[in-house]
Amino acid sequence: SIAWVLVLHIDKLYEERRELSNRLMYDHLTQAFSRSYLEIRLAQAIDLMTRQEVNVLSVCVFDIDNFKKINDQFGHASGDELLKQITQIVKNNIRTFDCIARLGGDEFVILFCEQEDENNAFMIVERIRSNISEALFKTDKHKFNASCSFGLVSATHKQCNVNDLANQMLSCADVALYNAKHKGKNAIGETKLINLS
Repeated sequence: SIAWVLVLHIDKLYEERRELSNRLMYDHLTQAFSRSYLEIRLAQAIDLMTRQEVNVLSVCVFDIDNFKKINDQFGHASGDELLKQITQIVKNNIRTFDCIARLGGDEFVILFCEQEDENNAFMIVERIRSNISEALFKTDKHKFNASCSFGLVSATHKQCNVNDLANQMLSCADVALYNAKHKGKNAIGETKLINLS
């Protein structure tokens, strides 16, 4: 009976560890990856690019246009539902080796890895942008439209020597997102890496 108690205890510890791992890996609301797991995936992708197993790496930062207004008008439950539905639209349009992570609030990152020289990131992001802007989002009590703005930056294996490449890419994508907002929202901004030293 002591052995059985130990087995039950080990099972419980294993289950708790699995739940903790899931909480660290996934955003609890949207089931996108978490910010901390994104950092791991980005580091892995840069390592693969350094070894020339990945030729092009793209980072897209995006958020929901006028998200505060949506929350104020339709309530936070509708805002939460919108975050989940937009995450699903992105998941439906990216490939298995790409990933989406939630940074926090209504801000997300999509990570694209290309094994060939051809960069498909812009085409995929444009499809996501279009699908979101054409969707009618439904919650228990409301129906409404929404749009997102996107900032996109890409690097090739020739740019692996960029100092702190992961943060450089995220910063440049943020700048591109700001440019998209400045253009009138529901748009994609693109930029190049700033620091090529």
